[in-house]
Amino acid sequence: MVFAPKQTGLRNITPNKHLKISLSMIYYMGMWPTQVKYSHLYILYTVCNFIFLLGIQLITELAYFIVNWGNMEKLVASATLLMTNVTYVCKVMFLLYRHKRIQDLIDVTKSKIFNRDNVKYEYIVTHYTWQGIFHHIAYQSLGGTAVLCWSFTPIADLLAGRSKQLPVEGWYPYNVTVTPAFEITSLYQAITCVISCFNNVAIDTLITGFITIACCQLTLLNQNIASMNSETEKRSIDSKDTFDANKSTAHARNETYEDLKLCVVHSNMIFDFLKEIQSIFGTIIFLQFLVNCIIICLIAFNITQMKVYIPSVLFGMVMYMSCMTYQIFIYCWHGNEIYLHSLNIIFAAYSNDWWHNTKNFKRAIQIIISRAQRPCILTVGNIMELSLQTFVRCCKLLQKLEFVTKYKKFLVEKY
Repeated sequence: MVFAPKQTGLRNITPNKHLKISLSMIYYMGMWPTQVKYSHLYILYTVCNFIFLLGIQLITELAYFIVNWGNMEKLVASATLLMTNVTYVCKVMFLLYRHKRIQDLIDVTKSKIFNRDNVKYEYIVTHYTWQGIFHHIAYQSLGGTAVLCWSFTPIADLLAGRSKQLPVEGWYPYNVTVTPAFEITSLYQAITCVISCFNNVAIDTLITGFITIACCQLTLLNQNIASMNSETEKRSIDSKDTFDANKSTAHARNETYEDLKLCVVHSNMIFDFLKEIQSIFGTIIFLQFLVNCIIICLIAFNITQMKVYIPSVLFGMVMYMSCMTYQIFIYCWHGNEIYLHSLNIIFAAYSNDWWHNTKNFKRAIQIIISRAQRPCILTVGNIMELSLQTFVRCCKLLQKLEFVTKYKKFLVEKY
């Protein structure tokens, strides 16, 4: 039974580097006030950054939504980004409100028991760190491509000789079709969209980064439990004196039992770590799921309503839809990994040489197996589980909703 990834040619990297990358991006965006030297200046920077990146953009989008109330085409076109920004604001406020509890999670990842096997199982830690970085890069690439396509819209319109159009729909108290108001507003929207996208992705990968660390710790725990060996026979053969052999065997069994108790402490820390992740982020993940499903349907509806297909706009919509789908996927995939890794504890406990050890050791193994009968399952909003089955159900639901949308459009055009 193999409980860890095989050694690969991945370049060695600092443990939990993926988590540090997400935290750094959030910190420089002014959303991480923990352990700041000049706290008052940082709070001022947070307020200014929040107003610049989200406040103005959100007000203009909301005003545009109200002004065009009744025009279904414009409402659907503006609702996607409006809902994204509203969710983003909720996540930022949530992050600021619970930053102390999140900092406690970070402190747990730096604890001695979570890092005691980094050298021994360096290839395992490296594998999961690169895995977290891969998801971060893939997610950022999808989101970044979408917002860059939107940012390129004014240039594409200029080259094609079409009328001026802002990258993002919004209402402004001045004429945005004249120079230089159009250029300044377009540049502002492009900058805020790109920065907000990177920071939004960083918040999501921070959450999944914690889950990746939990998967890594479960793998290390399984390796430690499965490799426990009293080496009684080996010590008996190496020792010429029967008394010394018996003494050495007893000492080895005591050491193995102490190691097992340390594994129990490690497992309890992992389970508490996962419970805290669910307690802190469960609500915001559920909100993200709900909003993403609505946005994907709105984008599909918006594409069907397009009369002139502009390549940059169409490609941006497709990439944005892919980004929203991938956002649901990474949460479900990580939740599914936690479930599978926690199940492996049973096989790991049964795979070591427990029959060579004492009754206390065997009893402790039984307790570990009994506890592992209830695998870790992350839930969001106390409604749904984070698993690949949930992701498949979401995809099927979206297909049904998109079919209903297209059917309604067909009926409207026909009758």
